[in-house]
Amino acid sequence: MKQNIYKISVIAVLAMLFVSACKKTDKITSITDEGKTIIKMISGGPADHTAGQTLTGIDFVNRPQTINLADVRRDPNSNSALNTALKVSLQLDTVLLKRFNDTLIRHGSNPLLKMPASWYTLSTGGVLGNTITLDFAPGEISKTVSVTIPNAELFDPSSTYAFPFRIISVSNAENKISINNALIAKVGAKNEYDGVYELTFSNYHPTSNPGYTGDKVTVHLITTALNKVKIYWPDAGEFANPALLSGSLSYFGGQEPEYTITSSSNAVTVQNAYSGATTFYTMNPGFNSYYDPAARKIYAKWGYSYVNGTFASGVSREWTQEFKYTGSR
Repeated sequence: MKQNIYKISVIAVLAMLFVSACKKTDKITSITDEGKTIIKMISGGPADHTAGQTLTGIDFVNRPQTINLADVRRDPNSNSALNTALKVSLQLDTVLLKRFNDTLIRHGSNPLLKMPASWYTLSTGGVLGNTITLDFAPGEISKTVSVTIPNAELFDPSSTYAFPFRIISVSNAENKISINNALIAKVGAKNEYDGVYELTFSNYHPTSNPGYTGDKVTVHLITTALNKVKIYWPDAGEFANPALLSGSLSYFGGQEPEYTITSSSNAVTVQNAYSGATTFYTMNPGFNSYYDPAARKIYAKWGYSYVNGTFASGVSREWTQEFKYTGSR
């Protein structure tokens, strides 16, 4: 008897669902229609030391260049919201930049610099410390703030400049500012050698790698002067030179190799640019260290603890490197 009741109950429920499904609904209300339109900074974060970051390189040349700094987007909750004009106010927030720099300094990094107002023109107008307004036309999803820099040769190539953006207000009570409302847009000069490289290397260490073996990794070469770049290893999160030691990828602290390319001959020399360095390098005299502009490759062989200026097995430390350009950073 229970079995029959169960079957009947299922049939009855199915019948009820069928009737309900066939019943005409006057209006469908989306869950998002009950919310607000969210205004956010693309790649942004909270307005503190964890603010979002972007880094854009600009050619180290004396000619006007325009780059995008920040994108503000609205995520509308309805077609009506999308087709309504919108005003968004951004502050070029120097207090935010100070908080960010304080964190960098505490962790031993160099602070970001404020770019002098005479060096740039924002597409919106305004300078650091000002509030700027973005006017969204009906149907417009996003707006971009760009900057034009007439002469990047004014930059200190060893420094990074910053534009700190924060969304501070939006028009219409139906709009809400996202928690991702702040962005530190960083800008640095880059020379022709700057970029992302595939590094194929081998290194010698008397005890940790006597077989002179190596590996292949991705590194960045970052501009430090018109004809100089310093190696940055993303996997280490440091200015560091990859080495194979005791069978594992590693690097030595207190060493930040900087590569100088002589423009007239394309000859390459390498030296330790670490502040307070006590280890200094010697180029291997029997190897042609040079830059190949056609292939965009750098070849270098150098080390330290050489004997009478040359590599000595059992004593010296040495690297043989080939950098192959793969793209801009």
